[in-house]
Amino acid sequence: MKTTIKTAMLLALCATTLASAAPKIDMIAKPDAVRGKEIADMKWGMFICWSFSTFSGVEWTREPHDPSFFKATGCDTDQWCKAAKDAGMGYILFLTKHHDGFCLWDTKTTDLKVTHSPLKIDVLAALRKSCDKYGIKLALYFSEGDWPMDRKKATTVEQADLKMAQLKELLTQYGPVEYIWFDHAQGIGGLNHAETDKWVRQFQPNCFSGYNHGEAGGRISLREMGSPGPIGKATAIGGQMENEKNFAYTVAEFTYPILPPHQGGAEWFYSLPVHHSLCHPAEKLYKDYLGAVKYGNIFSLDVGPDYAGKLREIDVKTLHEVGRMIRGEIKISIPLPGKATASTTWAQPGFEAARAMDGDSATRWGAVDGSRSAWLEITLDTPKTVTRALIDEAGFARIQKFDIQAQLGGAWKIVATGTTAGANKKIKFSAPVTAQTFRLNINEANEVPTLGEFQLFE
Repeated sequence: MKTTIKTAMLLALCATTLASAAPKIDMIAKPDAVRGKEIADMKWGMFICWSFSTFSGVEWTREPHDPSFFKATGCDTDQWCKAAKDAGMGYILFLTKHHDGFCLWDTKTTDLKVTHSPLKIDVLAALRKSCDKYGIKLALYFSEGDWPMDRKKATTVEQADLKMAQLKELLTQYGPVEYIWFDHAQGIGGLNHAETDKWVRQFQPNCFSGYNHGEAGGRISLREMGSPGPIGKATAIGGQMENEKNFAYTVAEFTYPILPPHQGGAEWFYSLPVHHSLCHPAEKLYKDYLGAVKYGNIFSLDVGPDYAGKLREIDVKTLHEVGRMIRGEIKISIPLPGKATASTTWAQPGFEAARAMDGDSATRWGAVDGSRSAWLEITLDTPKTVTRALIDEAGFARIQKFDIQAQLGGAWKIVATGTTAGANKKIKFSAPVTAQTFRLNINEANEVPTLGEFQLFE
């Protein structure tokens, strides 16, 4: 549809009205401990990654593009917020600008912005309105440094001025911001973390700053691809801000994508249509939600909108299921604990049998290179009556034929069979089986067998 000058003026007026109608910012600073508790009480939220990389199909879109590359045909911020509300989420963490410099708000600092794209909508202003409608708080992601359009320009004072100007817009025109997730992947953007934190506090004293790596700073620890745990726990940090244990943070956040590891496409952004069925199971998300509550963390689950600006159907369904778990509407079955062994293991460290029982489908067991069959065995702590199992191939689809056996009276008995497995295949036994040792036999595979999870349930 052709956009007339009159329509464009109305859209700009609408965006201005949305921004000016944002809730009032509290300029009275609260004690860090009080403010940290308020942030921790949000528990978990939705990380919205939507930008050039949605359309390039890769994580980092390095090639120069003009605003027309952002080809979104719609923007359903109400759907995002409703899905968050149904999931029991307390906030949305929104990507305002990735490393390519494309701004998802109507900035005056550059023409590389969403209001100059075919969408012509100030997405942040629309999201602010939807957040207020559904009672959802707002946090922001911001790339500290950008790739210059000519890819040769060095960091300059002007970049610091640009960073400061853009942050001022974000912090003065769109209402209260709970915290800013600063991505340090392309450097400091001309302003170090201590200076950045001071600049943020000037406009919103209760907005926490956090940095995913680089110089330690801010009041919130960011754990990119991390997990629940107390501040300073090395195994929870996730390999980015490794100096967490040496800095006095007030609260910790962890984040990862709802898309499990997969082949091809992006991970943090909406990926290829062939990945429509890939999604971490609700049980895993609920487990990490419980971990966040236990340790006073917040859990930012990345969910990327598609080309039409909507969340995938499987994402909405999964989030709704987690919400029902949180509200106690669904009884949760916990996987039975035990010890895993395998017929063979991939030679490279990190693919041991135990990886298929750690409750994290981002890790996986792999059989030896060149194999097309293998078995994975679970020995429970004590004999249990098992009624079902779950197989998750961690984003792969290699199994062609399998069976599950139980060791009964010194002999193996088949209790279930199947062909393909894929993502989160739930298998119900024809009758309950009481045993201590169970084995998944992968009889045929089209590549080296690998599993994110093999779980048994009472």
